[in-house]
Amino acid sequence: MRFHLPKYQITARCIRTGALFIGYTQQHSTTATSIFIYRLLTHLKHYGVKPAEVTIQTDNGTEFTAPWNSLKKTLFTKIIELSFSSTHKTIPVGAKTYQSDVESSHRLIEDEFYACRYFSGTQDFLNKAHQYQTYFNFKRFNTYKKGSPVQLLQQAACYLNPAVLNFKPVLVDKFFNLYKDEFRLLAS
Repeated sequence: MRFHLPKYQITARCIRTGALFIGYTQQHSTTATSIFIYRLLTHLKHYGVKPAEVTIQTDNGTEFTAPWNSLKKTLFTKIIELSFSSTHKTIPVGAKTYQSDVESSHRLIEDEFYACRYFSGTQDFLNKAHQYQTYFNFKRFNTYKKGSPVQLLQQAACYLNPAVLNFKPVLVDKFFNLYKDEFRLLAS
């Protein structure tokens, strides 16, 4: 951690197109994933994706959900459901195959990005992460889905601007002050 690079990657995948959206954080928390999902849903909405038609599926990790015996919704879920009228659903406990798109992208990122890159600092890391994500969404052919994410987007929703796939990875921790007032209201 010589350059204080992020400890955690936050990943979202579009099941239909295979598009990859990533962010980074120093903390494993619902605050970090909440900032990420707020930024992502705002980005998608900006490009014409209707939030009410979006379902966010996660595992049952504490960065997304409350403990199994709690009836409370986390800030992450409240942002999805209340701020954007989207749906949040969790996979069945132990059903890791439900997250296979995300898990396979983690392996690909490890092999194609982290394992073969040198980073001179945090900003260089984020710039290269953006370059990789751009490659992944616009150039990388997915043999299982038979096309790149941008090609599959054009087939599934040709009315959407392909720039919707150009989501800039950031260190989400730096955005807390931007959202803290809205988050405070949702948390109460």
